[in-house]
Amino acid sequence: MATSNFQQKTAQPLYCNKDHYFMALDTFYHHTRHQEILAKWTEEEFDSNVVKVLSERFGDKRDDQPLRVLGVGSGEGYQETLQLKKLKTKFSRISATVIEPSTEQISKYQEMVREKSSDITGIEYKWHNQTFQEFVTSIETGQKYHFITIVHAIYYVGKVEETFRTFSNLLEPGGMIFMVIHADSCLSLLAKTFPKLAVEEQTPTTTTEYEVKTNYIINSADVKPVLSKYQMAYTQSSFTLSSDVTTCFTQDEMTPVTSLLLDFITMTVKFQESVSDETFN
Repeated sequence: MATSNFQQKTAQPLYCNKDHYFMALDTFYHHTRHQEILAKWTEEEFDSNVVKVLSERFGDKRDDQPLRVLGVGSGEGYQETLQLKKLKTKFSRISATVIEPSTEQISKYQEMVREKSSDITGIEYKWHNQTFQEFVTSIETGQKYHFITIVHAIYYVGKVEETFRTFSNLLEPGGMIFMVIHADSCLSLLAKTFPKLAVEEQTPTTTTEYEVKTNYIINSADVKPVLSKYQMAYTQSSFTLSSDVTTCFTQDEMTPVTSLLLDFITMTVKFQESVSDETFN
């Protein structure tokens, strides 16, 4: 069952079409140099902000037990692997649990692990090709993690407050959550400025259909009040992504690439074809 705020035409939130979503995401990453910029941050900041803290809290108390890491929405594993390599400098054994609902993405991650097996010795992977909701209902009772990493995946795991209660239950005392999320700007402002873009669609919670889809992007302003409510201390670092999107709004210059970039910016499948002018009136 779906409800739409559009006056004409039928628009589909980008999250509802996985194949189109990943094409648009790759286009966005390329135009903003996202992977390169985040990798640079990881290289410069991850040791002092994450590895050092986890080592101080758990490094001398392992009793030959591995550091348990949970990756939520791990994708093809590029950023997560950079983090795990950093953690390996302080922890000889790591148990990495990977949650990724896209079969294509998790397959790419597994292939990378096979190709780079000599670089990641001491890391045991547990693969879960399912949604976060499915994982939570199937995990062993009482299993907790020292480090939970969520890189641009909070948007897909459900309501923010309920999700953080779940994260809190999954986290070892003294453990850390690492999250990359949009700031309260850019993509989120589009839906606020044009509320008719905030289409919601109710679908089953499975590996092929996500729960509630909307063009509104959860951002840091949605997360911070929840962290404060549950007294979860946090530190914040920022980095900037930029891209020239002029051609996205000049119809005569639109190409398949700029169309995909526009789809990602608006979180709408085939935005140019599916959204009527009335939406912006």
